[in-house]
Amino acid sequence: MPDLAPARPDASARPDASARPDASARSAAERGRARAIQLARQQFIAGQRVEMGALAREIGVSRMTLNRWVGSRYRLLGDVNWTFAHHALKTSRKRARGSGIDVVAGTVEGFIATVLESDFMRTFLRQEGEIALRIVTTHSTDLQRNFIAYVAALLEEELPGHTTGMPTDDLAYLIVRIAESFCYVDMITGGEPDATKVGAAIRALLS
Repeated sequence: MPDLAPARPDASARPDASARPDASARSAAERGRARAIQLARQQFIAGQRVEMGALAREIGVSRMTLNRWVGSRYRLLGDVNWTFAHHALKTSRKRARGSGIDVVAGTVEGFIATVLESDFMRTFLRQEGEIALRIVTTHSTDLQRNFIAYVAALLEEELPGHTTGMPTDDLAYLIVRIAESFCYVDMITGGEPDATKVGAAIRALLS
């Protein structure tokens, strides 16, 4: 099963010495944001609760500066989650067999299986509860939006000119909601999460 945790994100390049002050400030903020996400990822993997005040102190900046770099705690956790999710999606896609519908279903099923097997994701969901659910399944962060965009691109590549009768973006949204429903069903209805149901539902939808 693909690992949910990729190598740490690359830091932004250093600004050119001749850059204008505003460009230099933007570059410094980008480096600060990359550093914050890197440290938050380390805490996340270790099963530690990510706290903005403690993170700011570790970086050596004020909390206000950290908020300018990464936005709210919700947004930071969403960005951290996406670094793991994006890696897992790409890995699952490489391992998916066949073509067309099988690749779409296999990619998303493999991704959800990886999430369900991740110790630090289980810790995050247990620690944060409904907050975690909002972060991973609503528009409160960019995570779900990025997931939908990834699936839309996957559909365009694997099923160009599909005849489902739905716009690709709407179909991608529906697939993501299916995946979320079976992944977090224990928190939603008290059911048992099952990645295989994700693949079966997607195949039924696209067939």
